[in-house]
Amino acid sequence: MDAARRYIEVLAFVALWMALGWIFHLDTNSYLLIGVPLVVLFQRFVRQRPLRQLWVRDAAAFRLGLVGIVIALLLMLAPGCDLIFVALPKKLWVVALWLLCASAGAVFAAFAITHQRASAARRGLPSFLAAVLIGMAIMAVGALASHHDIGVPLSKLFLLLKQFLLYFAVTFVLEEVAFRGALDSHIYQPPTDEERRGGSAWLSAIFVSVLWGIWHLPALPIGTAAAFAAAIPALIMIHALVGVPLSFCWRASGTLVLPAAAHALIDSYRNCVQ
Repeated sequence: MDAARRYIEVLAFVALWMALGWIFHLDTNSYLLIGVPLVVLFQRFVRQRPLRQLWVRDAAAFRLGLVGIVIALLLMLAPGCDLIFVALPKKLWVVALWLLCASAGAVFAAFAITHQRASAARRGLPSFLAAVLIGMAIMAVGALASHHDIGVPLSKLFLLLKQFLLYFAVTFVLEEVAFRGALDSHIYQPPTDEERRGGSAWLSAIFVSVLWGIWHLPALPIGTAAAFAAAIPALIMIHALVGVPLSFCWRASGTLVLPAAAHALIDSYRNCVQ
């Protein structure tokens, strides 16, 4: 019953988030941003776990140290420059909030990087590679369908790097932290031998990934009922293919570093070929 309750809580959380997106007609960035307080409330009052465990599964305390501070400052450069020189002068307030999240995410990313054990990273590497390869293949197919080149020319390498740095930092506050850091951690518990035989690890990863796919619906510009119906299986298939290895990567590596990097690589590649 305890496992069933956790599944219901995760389902209710995603349903609430989606409902807010539809009720208030939120744009994509606003829809992402409203997840920040929702994830904090879920982690503190539903999971009843400290926030630091959103980024490092078994973290006993939040500490950066000198190396962590340097990493955080470096990761803040990309979102900080866009915030100061683009978003604020143009009064793009929602974009500014997104960039503030990326700046805060740089701190949490530094925390996760400095707490990433090499042995755990090696365990998570196969799932990381699977997620990246599958995700990029899906984006390449989409680009080909739109008659776009799937290669990244030299002229776009700087864009690719900048996009990666932005997405890597922001996923520690938006999206990845929710679906892997909070929700996957909530329904997946260290399995017993019986649970391993029953495949609960796969079931929980598929469940979270399917919800991740459906969660995108309020952010999509879907104009007709037929398009809405067609989007559901497509979102489920795409995000299950990518999300399941992301869940296993998070569980094996113990931090959000590799899942966030995979997500950032896929999204930055998508932006370069779309």
